[in-house]
Amino acid sequence: MIKRLVLGLLLLSATGVYAQEIQVKKLAPQVYVHTSYKQVGEVVFPSHGLVIATKGGIVLVDTGWGNQPTEQLLAWVKTNLRRPVIACVATHWHEDKMGGIDAVQAQNIPLVTSKRTAALAAEHGKGTPDITFARDTAFAVGKQQFEVYYPGGGHTTDNVVVYLPQQKILFGGCLVKDLQTNNLGNVADADVRSWPGAIKNLQQRYPKAKVVVPSHGPWGDQSLLRHTLGLLQDQEK
Repeated sequence: MIKRLVLGLLLLSATGVYAQEIQVKKLAPQVYVHTSYKQVGEVVFPSHGLVIATKGGIVLVDTGWGNQPTEQLLAWVKTNLRRPVIACVATHWHEDKMGGIDAVQAQNIPLVTSKRTAALAAEHGKGTPDITFARDTAFAVGKQQFEVYYPGGGHTTDNVVVYLPQQKILFGGCLVKDLQTNNLGNVADADVRSWPGAIKNLQQRYPKAKVVVPSHGPWGDQSLLRHTLGLLQDQEK
């Protein structure tokens, strides 16, 4: 069964203003994908993160795309899961991943990032995470296991992924492109030279991953990693 929450939809065609609030879809038992949206030019982009429910509380992977959708996500969790959010892990410093930092910190939820992400966030005025880790890290909450892994630079120099070994779900974030995408997207802060190696590192480290979730399009399986690598190889030609 898919649980979905569409908290609001506003379309003002006369002014070209578009805003769609969060959606939450069930991905696996106790694992959900949260999606928020932003209009860039004439295109509305989705941005995904995860909600993982454990007996020890809720862990978010990435905030919503800004404070307002993050507040709505937290309201959804409170209403539907009825457990406290105990942490939010942001996978890199961009607005679509930690733009809701004020919303989570206002509810005393620690924002967790790598030290590299924290430094870049500070450099760009994106806020200060509460907890940082220097290296790849693994932890458990309520018997749910998490792995946070830095495969190398790609979409940004700091992008990490989150793996749920029990469910074999890999959240690739912006490092991974969906099958409908035919380009690398925003590469303003990218490390394109290191990106292919980062994808190969994911393939080698997580060959058992059954579900791969990108940031900005439909999720799927290992074919998303192969597709992303193909896009990068085309870029090199």
